[in-house]
Amino acid sequence: MSLRDAYKAEVKRLQLLKNGIEAMIQNKQQEQMKLAMNGVDLYVKEGQYEIASILLFENEED
Repeated sequence: MSLRDAYKAEVKRLQLLKNGIEAMIQNKQQEQMKLAMNGVDLYVKEGQYEIASILLFENEED
């Protein structure tokens, strides 16, 4: 995971935390790098995925 990827993941995790959603960052294995955030998975608690998606992806400024 690059420094840029780690920074972006942490910013998104903090955005979720600010909105009351606990999230966890976990590195992906090399062969699984195919999602929007290369090298990083962002996990949220069960039942909070929908609101986390709204908070992160409707406001994404990349």
